Amino acid sequence: MAVRTSAGKLAPEAVLRPTSSSGLLASRLKAYQQVQRQLAAGFRRPLRTTIRSRNGLSVQVSAAAVAEAEAHHPDVQALLETELPPHPDLTIGHLENGLRYVILPNKSPPDRMEVHMEVHAGSVDEGPEEQGVAHFVEHVTFLGSRKRENLLGTGCRSNAYTDFQHTVFHVHLPLSNGNTGRPMLPQVLDALREVAFEAEFLETRIEKERRAVLSEAGMMNSIEYRVDCQLLGWLHAENALGHRFPIGKTDQVDRWHGDVLRSFWKRWYYPANCTLYVVGDLDRSIPEIEALVQSTFDRVAPGRELVNGLGSGTQLHGATEVPAPAQSLQLGPLKPRQLVRPPVIHDFGFLVNGAAPKPAPIQIFQHRLLQQYCLSIFCKLPIAPIQRLSGLRRGLLVRMLISVLTFRVNSRYSEPGSRFLGIELDISDSAREGCMVSTLTITSEAGDWRPSTQVAIQEVRRLQKYGFTASELDRYLTALLRDSAQLALSSDAISHQQNLEFAMDSIALDHTFTHPSESYDQLSQAALGVTLDEVNGLCRSLLSFASHYGREDELAEEARQQPEMWEQGPPTRATSIVACVPMHVDTSGQSIAAARPIQRGSSMAMTEHVDDPAAAAAALSPEDPLDQAAASEDEIPEGAVVFQISDSDIANVLSEQSLEVEAKEEVDTPVFLMQSDRVQRMVAEHRPHFVPVRPGGSATPAADPATGIVQRRLSNGVALNARVSDVEPQAALLRLSCVGGRVSEPSTSAPDGQGAIMVGTRAVSESGAVGSWRREQLELFCISRLINCAVEATEEQVTMDFSFPVSGNGLKAVLELLHLFVMEPCWTEGAMYRAKQAFRSHYLSLPKSLERSTADRILTSMLGTDRRFRDSTLDDLNALTLDGMRSALGRLLHPENLEVSIVGDVDLAELDALAPVYLGTISAQGSPPNLTPDPLVIQRPAPTDRSQAWHLKDSDERAFAYIAGPVPSEWAYRELQGPAEPGSVVTPRVLPRNANPQEVQQALADKRRHPLFTGIVLALLVEVMNGRLFTTVRDALGLTYDVSFELALFELLKNGWFSVSVTSSPDKIHETAEACVRVLRAPGHSPITQRELERARRTLITRHETDSKENSYWLGLMTRTHSLSRPSSSR
Repeated sequence: MAVRTSAGKLAPEAVLRPTSSSGLLASRLKAYQQVQRQLAAGFRRPLRTTIRSRNGLSVQVSAAAVAEAEAHHPDVQALLETELPPHPDLTIGHLENGLRYVILPNKSPPDRMEVHMEVHAGSVDEGPEEQGVAHFVEHVTFLGSRKRENLLGTGCRSNAYTDFQHTVFHVHLPLSNGNTGRPMLPQVLDALREVAFEAEFLETRIEKERRAVLSEAGMMNSIEYRVDCQLLGWLHAENALGHRFPIGKTDQVDRWHGDVLRSFWKRWYYPANCTLYVVGDLDRSIPEIEALVQSTFDRVAPGRELVNGLGSGTQLHGATEVPAPAQSLQLGPLKPRQLVRPPVIHDFGFLVNGAAPKPAPIQIFQHRLLQQYCLSIFCKLPIAPIQRLSGLRRGLLVRMLISVLTFRVNSRYSEPGSRFLGIELDISDSAREGCMVSTLTITSEAGDWRPSTQVAIQEVRRLQKYGFTASELDRYLTALLRDSAQLALSSDAISHQQNLEFAMDSIALDHTFTHPSESYDQLSQAALGVTLDEVNGLCRSLLSFASHYGREDELAEEARQQPEMWEQGPPTRATSIVACVPMHVDTSGQSIAAARPIQRGSSMAMTEHVDDPAAAAAALSPEDPLDQAAASEDEIPEGAVVFQISDSDIANVLSEQSLEVEAKEEVDTPVFLMQSDRVQRMVAEHRPHFVPVRPGGSATPAADPATGIVQRRLSNGVALNARVSDVEPQAALLRLSCVGGRVSEPSTSAPDGQGAIMVGTRAVSESGAVGSWRREQLELFCISRLINCAVEATEEQVTMDFSFPVSGNGLKAVLELLHLFVMEPCWTEGAMYRAKQAFRSHYLSLPKSLERSTADRILTSMLGTDRRFRDSTLDDLNALTLDGMRSALGRLLHPENLEVSIVGDVDLAELDALAPVYLGTISAQGSPPNLTPDPLVIQRPAPTDRSQAWHLKDSDERAFAYIAGPVPSEWAYRELQGPAEPGSVVTPRVLPRNANPQEVQQALADKRRHPLFTGIVLALLVEVMNGRLFTTVRDALGLTYDVSFELALFELLKNGWFSVSVTSSPDKIHETAEACVRVLRAPGHSPITQRELERARRTLITRHETDSKENSYWLGLMTRTHSLSRPSSSR
């Protein structure tokens, strides 16, 4: 029997955060955190926008509209007590054995589903001698399941993870089995039942997973992970979250017997302590799914307390067989689910009843592998369930608060003499920690820690004391309402996984889960009657944890004397403060390298080059001294000094009274970036128009019938690709790309030499200004229109990506910005300094990273003196000049080298009208760039250099191995045949089963002639080799947790490289590397089987079908389809 209820809860950001992995939805959280003020030309007025979708829904958005609505709801406080409506399609039910299930129909992506089994037990449920057992049990139950293994090759993707509060087994599945054609859901549910409730705990599997867990611990134990452990340890020092990390303790993992794992499994893996989620494009009705869940899991017995035999308090697992003689057991009552997750008690940061504890002590974590100063100030508060409009309103005000501070900090960042690297405020509920955490994070070079901390404290105090201005409130409210309306229109684009995660979080947080399409109406009602006093009162409460450090006594007294000032919440105090700082700096206080500088390796996968078999076998001998470069922990690098900082130093800055603050001044926001008379002059001067894409063709050809892609070329040479998609209604992605990137840089130090493109692109981004507009104005222009922009340089191209809503002249605004970026980028000395500092810090951190340093050594061996794929050295950076970088980047931004691709809910007629105006008027500043870079030459190193072992000084032991070698370009076969004439590419046919030999040979020849042939073969090879490496090195030998085979492929260059990266324990790393080498060589004597090929093919097809529902995927496919660097424009 199934007990069914229809109710739901809402994740706190379900209305206020992005709900898609691509495009505008993917960037919406950043937009929320940066939503800023909007000011019309010359006078203040609220923005009013109408957003329409293709289905006819129309939403008018403005803060004034909210004010007008208040007339219909004079009693705002009564309205705010209205309960949020639960999602009408969400079904929550329970089986008689206690298993809870959640079913939610969802549209995107079609023909796919997500099924997750959540076990409400994690690392906080472990005993002192069980640290890591929850994660170990996850490994054994998941990978030890034969039914889970049978899902491989069916089109499913499955995995599992363990966190503080739960363990989750998840499957991403198609509706039907790719092998049998039968419905996939019954098989997946059957596999999850075996994983959770029918585990065998074979000794062979336990030993394999023991080695894998130990390898995973070594892989995870980077300096970043150790920093996280420090932060969590002090943030939650009063409870188990501070020391029960999911990876556990390796010494305990190494000695456990199977009975320890079985004991934990029996204690926590029972139906009433689990929740099953089924979300997606359901292949049957909800009652039918409920019946399937019942028939699959009803046979699992409920969990019971045991008395006698196993002792009071021990719980019997819900398996069908009792794991002990029945006569020795007396069954107790049914075991209930854990109601509080995670089961911990927090020390919260509210100052109540006039009590003022001492200021939080400041903890300092200092390590030789740390590169920068990072100060984290924490305040823990209880979670307030969002079940009414009042809770939604508070969430809205919190997002506005974060946005205001973010913009103000960004304004300080661009000031002359600014030295901080980052100041961020986060205020969010955490289901995994069971509390709300406010975090102020300050990052800088070690020598700049004091002024950087002062800037952060000044801006927090300014907002805490003076709050918002009236115009800020109006403009932030408008921007968030507009974004909410946009999100409501895009509700069908929310992915299964994201909706499932929202439901899982909301159940844990006790928030009401509502339908995203209703988000705008709910938020509009919640926004009624918001006042400056209300939002400023919230600022006063939530920010006092950082603004009043060291003055908690007077803050508590102020709250007692003036309670009316704290109606939005009591004062808050810092609950913990942690500073993570480097061990050594140079004499000026700046970062240093941990050892000799060795060039870059971050542009490739982590690799070790192995060539000659004999040399490899000798070099991988266990006798090799991995610690030959080791030195004492107290050794100070040459030219360095110990970085001196104390808790009292930091406390003095945080409590410094001399940091005066004043109210924030207004910043005018442009309505448009280019005046109409200027645009008219440009058009009259250049007379832009479309020209045929190919000789003899139409200037405005129709869309390609197979892909829907429209191609254009403008008279100045700018290429244009477009595809209409309503996956995200009223939203679009646009990319400006130019061929070149780092491969076009010379390998010498010069004003426009090595690093000029990469550093120059970063400098333009750091400037954040174009034409006559300042950075502040441009940020407000983008934020008020929900435009997100990112500029990036890679090895082969420079790109500028935009995500934006197309309503409200969104396309025109983006094209204005794009035109000014190409024609009038702002180059400043301050921006150049910040860009150089970023690359300087990255270069100096290279020797402190085991992965990057090892990869760099392999690149040195493989590429010799070619430095285009490594970090620019200090000499390279010092040689670069502003004029040199401007010249280098300007050469690439020639109109004949520019391609603009756009995909989304765009009007092609509008695009055809605007493109000539803003793209066709981009003028050439010189000759087109040379797009033939120097070739990539893979060296054949001496036998002694073909395999290397080295040691990085660290307090903890870790080990990695890398194997690499050359591969051809993805266009290699096409290049052998020469360029393909337009229209000559034949789409391979699907042959019938009774095809004759001649038809088979012709089809094979057509495939080999296709431009994508080599690229697809290489993609299949990646899947096959990853499968073999996992099966052999991970599963059969149990030598590693993670091993991967990857390709570094290029389009301008005629070759690339493959890489295998693998982790293991230090005493097993040689054996692991040898095993990987054997797998790589195996195809020579153990050819790839048809079964392996079919599995790889199905994986690629499934991935393509899923990804093709996202605009970002199509944007990537369209990029550079006009490029002459490709043998054919087919993709």
